[in-house]
Amino acid sequence: EGGVLMDIGFMIDIFPVILSKLPVTLYIFTVTAVISLVLGVLMAFVELKRVPVLKQIFDIYSSFVRSTPGIVHIFIVYYGLPVFLAPFGISPSAIDRLTSSIVALVFYTVAFISAVIKPSIKAMPQSQFDAAASVGMTRWQSLRRIIIPQLVPMTLPSLTNAMVDLLMDTSLLFTIGLTDLMGQANILVSNTLGINQVEIFVTVALIYWALSSMITAVMRFFEKRLAHYLR
Repeated sequence: EGGVLMDIGFMIDIFPVILSKLPVTLYIFTVTAVISLVLGVLMAFVELKRVPVLKQIFDIYSSFVRSTPGIVHIFIVYYGLPVFLAPFGISPSAIDRLTSSIVALVFYTVAFISAVIKPSIKAMPQSQFDAAASVGMTRWQSLRRIIIPQLVPMTLPSLTNAMVDLLMDTSLLFTIGLTDLMGQANILVSNTLGINQVEIFVTVALIYWALSSMITAVMRFFEKRLAHYLR
């Protein structure tokens, strides 16, 4: 009434309510990130090795994923996964929203992780592999001791963006009824009949901003710590 733009007191009150769902968001983010990194690295090596059939499948998959919205994949997995698994005797009730969320985000994220990692692998000189082989190292030993320690700091700047994008993608999961940070914010909007929706969404935006800043800071810390491998 007095020209107040936002009710700061209300924002302070709802902050812990929204933040109570932070563990859900962090769990989905962490599990998805770990699985996507592992699968993304494997996919990158398979594509670069041009493994017959698999490379063609991965090319089609990557093109599809990178050309369609993430929210579409969430709906496809949420509604399609129970149908796909039903012939294998898995009841639709066994697939909860949390599982569907992780599967959908992994499906979407792996293609982008692979795209980030491939240029760095290509940039590794063949002489690195040859030198490792000349001293009797197996392919796995050369990867673990020589290639990966150099590959990680090379890819961290791009991976930082991918991880922040993944965090942003988790905010779409409220559309299938998952109660994470964004889901809790929407519940509050409904409970307040939309009267304080600006305050609610600004509050949740500040939380996502803080999380993104922390992810960026952590990744940059590791980037600096691992930089000596590139010297």
